[in-house]
Amino acid sequence: MNKLLVILFFIISNVLFGQIKGVVFCKNSNAPIPYVNIWIENENIGTTSNNDGEFEIVDSRGKFLILSCLGYETAKIDLENVPSKIFLNPTSFTLNEVTVTRGKDKKENILGAFNNSDVRVYSASDNVPQISARLFNFDSLCVKTPYLKALKLQTYSMVKNAKFNIRFYSVGVEGQPDKLLYEKNIIGIAKKGIKSVKIDLSDLNILFPDAGLFVGYEWLIIEENKHWISLQPKDSNEKIKKLLYEPRVGILPIPHNDNSWVYRSGKWQKSEKLSSQFSKPYSENYGLLAFEITLTD
Repeated sequence: MNKLLVILFFIISNVLFGQIKGVVFCKNSNAPIPYVNIWIENENIGTTSNNDGEFEIVDSRGKFLILSCLGYETAKIDLENVPSKIFLNPTSFTLNEVTVTRGKDKKENILGAFNNSDVRVYSASDNVPQISARLFNFDSLCVKTPYLKALKLQTYSMVKNAKFNIRFYSVGVEGQPDKLLYEKNIIGIAKKGIKSVKIDLSDLNILFPDAGLFVGYEWLIIEENKHWISLQPKDSNEKIKKLLYEPRVGILPIPHNDNSWVYRSGKWQKSEKLSSQFSKPYSENYGLLAFEITLTD
């Protein structure tokens, strides 16, 4: 009887907490899809598909697997019937027609200007797919210079050429990030160390919406971004190892979280107060992504 119970325990454990492996493909082209955001619904468990569309989740507790990627319909799959090959349907996304007139002397304005020395803390991933987003309210500068030209941010990475993704959203009725304004990945590369990164947006023809604009920073849970660090908890002489996915992104202290949102486990929520482990003024505030947008006409 005892042996039977042990066997049943392992069978149940494998079902509830078994390993999930698969490859994500485009249903139209049969090409593998990289950087698919994959997580267990309502659980803090997830990953990102690699360059070949491959993914692996060790802990599969929960009921449904959710797959989300720019340019594709979100898929929801029963965890008991996850196929080894998953096909996503492309979305029909149409950008508004725009006429671009390029003059010799283009006007430029900047929103969210910051000095690199202002950034002293960097936000890290918690090892699951996550997007942090910052709201930029519509400004009078947006009237004469309505197009996004460039995005500047500061990163800190312990690996070479760590990758991250940038997303742009409209503002929803409850103030949350809502509809995507550009349906393709904008992959940024962070070199090792503390670096200022500037992403050229001039060819994307993205207009600043009248209701405001959310800029999202997405961590990619992929092998080449992995980095182990050693931490020593308070009141302990022993160090523990923690896995991070680089790069970390610079944040600024702010007394409220009106403009800061986080996407975890498939849900948008307001950002939480920064950990008390940070020194002042960060420990008494919320973190605002140190993003600087250049606008042009």
